[in-house]
Amino acid sequence: MSQIVFVAALFSVAMIVGLSFLAFVSRRFEFFPPPGKNSWQYRTFWILFRIMFIGLVYLSFAEFASQPVFEPWMRYFLWLPLLVLGFGAATVLSAKLGWANAHGEKEGLVVSGLYRWSRNPIYVASWVGMTGWGFFVNSHYVTILLACWAFMYLLAPFVEEQWLERNYGSRFLTYKNLTSRFLGFPKPDPKSKEAETG
Repeated sequence: MSQIVFVAALFSVAMIVGLSFLAFVSRRFEFFPPPGKNSWQYRTFWILFRIMFIGLVYLSFAEFASQPVFEPWMRYFLWLPLLVLGFGAATVLSAKLGWANAHGEKEGLVVSGLYRWSRNPIYVASWVGMTGWGFFVNSHYVTILLACWAFMYLLAPFVEEQWLERNYGSRFLTYKNLTSRFLGFPKPDPKSKEAETG
């Protein structure tokens, strides 16, 4: 059963990556962010994502290794807290962004709080959670799927930024120039300095 679930989950994440890559290289094809909530792209993305995620959860229980990675104490005092903190932070950041925005709908550009330090803090926090998840469960199936999910989040900003430029124009471009893609110190806004001296 685990093998079937793994193949289904792997196929799902591969489809998401493949369709997203196609959207990145082709100006005519849209996938994520989808053109609308009622589009086939929206439904397809969330069906595939849920298959992958449910597969991961199933495999985490079915393939939970009795032997932890590194020292036994790390499983519950390092890897589990990383899992909870990473995905907890990603959930809070998604709420800050707005669920509609996080799901690929145009609801306004968020540039404050942790979004000043990263254009993609949800992905960064999720990577922390994925690291904890992989080491906590210690299963080859789970590790492979988490690596694919992490890779998907590495590629996603490049696809999303095309959509953000089209929808938010110069406001996004200014934000893009001042804020790191994944993590870094925010750059000072030259316009605010001009306003202060003028």
